[in-house]
Amino acid sequence: MSRWRRHRTWRIGSLFAGMFQRHPSAGRRPRRNHRVPALTGPREAARETATARDRTKCVGLVGFFGWGNYGDELFLRVWEEHLGATCKLTVLHDQLCKPYFTRPVKECVSEVDAILIGGGDLVVPWQISGLYWRQEYLDRPVYIAGVGVPTWGKTSPHVVERMREFFQHPNVRYISTRDPESAEWIRRHLEPKVDVSWAPDLVFAMTLPPVRPAPERHTLAIATRYRARGPDDFTQVRRLAEKALAMGWRVQNVVLGTGRVRALDLEVAKKFGVDGVEIVESEDLDVLTRTLGSATVAASMKFHGTVVATAYGVPCFALAPTDKSRNLFRLIDRSSMLVSLEDSTLADRLSPDLPPVPESVRDNLRSRTTLELTELRQRLLD
Repeated sequence: MSRWRRHRTWRIGSLFAGMFQRHPSAGRRPRRNHRVPALTGPREAARETATARDRTKCVGLVGFFGWGNYGDELFLRVWEEHLGATCKLTVLHDQLCKPYFTRPVKECVSEVDAILIGGGDLVVPWQISGLYWRQEYLDRPVYIAGVGVPTWGKTSPHVVERMREFFQHPNVRYISTRDPESAEWIRRHLEPKVDVSWAPDLVFAMTLPPVRPAPERHTLAIATRYRARGPDDFTQVRRLAEKALAMGWRVQNVVLGTGRVRALDLEVAKKFGVDGVEIVESEDLDVLTRTLGSATVAASMKFHGTVVATAYGVPCFALAPTDKSRNLFRLIDRSSMLVSLEDSTLADRLSPDLPPVPESVRDNLRSRTTLELTELRQRLLD
């Protein structure tokens, strides 16, 4: 039986409190009363801004917020850390099922001064979300930041045309992506009227929670995940865990999610099936983040597991070599760490001597993303 270490740190009243709902990909219809908590509710934020409009702006945040996906919840922390001192921030949608709003969208938009859309793979060439690219948002200045473009699916001309109309609107004031490949796709296919900049994933600008010095015993942190298409074949990942255990390492399967996502990913972790592997799961993002940061080596199916491990300097196998992982590892010269789940050489690659990500590389990632966020903040305040 796997050892299961449970952490329950509840932050009542925080941005993340109450985001404990099921992921929409589970295939079950959510109850209509599932709501998204916000830093400040749109109505309350509007009242405050009405009396202090010369002091600060109210910015409506649009993204995959509230479901508990690790990377998206970290983006909320990035917005708060880098924009919260000068802007009032509110998650614009207020429920986790379609149509995502319990009130008319125009009414919600009228209560903020600007719209910030991002980050993550929001520019999907074969489908358009009912949350991210609504025409109502264009009633206010729109800022698009830290987005990516997945290209593994078949492009739909109709979807691209609808996105082109959105991106070319004069109220779109700023666009940045998380890699040059996404920026080039947007320039070529959507032809926006403003420049398209890029910086590495903006989570690299987040202040990381401190971790204890590395213990004498090595640790392998593995991040598996739920996928709606069906269970993955973890044969090679199990071999990786078994090798680490045989070498005397501690092995942790860290559930990189809260709320709905946590519940789904936890079921996958419980079925991993290797004795001696600990499960680390929590509603506290810092617990999850520190687990990655204190590892000797990590192996993650989730992109932001890779991002956070890299930010700490921990060598990390990217077990889902998607566009975003390939682009990041190409940028930092770590392409050798891209490994598919079925790669039979995965376990053979494990070694305590895997080189950490150099501090100079990590400093560069943080400085470039911090600079981009400084530019975004200035544009919002102009």
